[in-house]
Amino acid sequence: MRRRRGTYKIFIIMFTLLAALLITFLIIDRGIKPTVIAMSEAQVRYIAIKAMNNAVKKVLNTDIKYTDLINVMTDRNGKISLIQANTIRMNALASETSSVAQEEIRSMGAEGIYIPLGSIFNSKILAGLGPRIKVTIIPIGSVAIDFATEFENAGINQTRHKIYMEMEANVRIVVPLGSDTASVKTRIPITETIIVGDVPDYYINVDGQKEDIMNLVPGP
Repeated sequence: MRRRRGTYKIFIIMFTLLAALLITFLIIDRGIKPTVIAMSEAQVRYIAIKAMNNAVKKVLNTDIKYTDLINVMTDRNGKISLIQANTIRMNALASETSSVAQEEIRSMGAEGIYIPLGSIFNSKILAGLGPRIKVTIIPIGSVAIDFATEFENAGINQTRHKIYMEMEANVRIVVPLGSDTASVKTRIPITETIIVGDVPDYYINVDGQKEDIMNLVPGP
């Protein structure tokens, strides 16, 4: 009888422990985990954008020129008659930058960020206290890159032509017992020039009506 009672007590203790673990898991899964992910999302976006900016700096190395990406055609009088995108050069830059950006995100994300457990309770007293929860960032797929152009008035008969690199990365936010995904986008200016033409007889400046003349730069 004593053995049976001892076995029964052990069974009750084990059942109680398992029930407590299950309840703890449900509390973390439904309460703490979403809060941790939401709190870490801003820092995750910062890290991903910083990684993509680092990739652009490494690939371009500040040596990129407007004429590397755009072919400027002139007529007999030296006037600009056509500007044409150098798609081969752009495709090569996009491919290399995407690869470097993905590695930058993986490297910076592996270091992770840490959020004090007390911060999730939205309390000034508990903020910064308690054990730190590590949040890891993992890139998903390749970093998508496209080019965009923008024309803006730069004075009488002058037009500033800017070229941007638009980047988008999908990352997985990994926390203990769960994960989530986030899409991070950034737009980085890479080069620009001033297009100068003949001074017109009349000049009218209409504020608030900026339009792209054309999208000269197709994506890779």
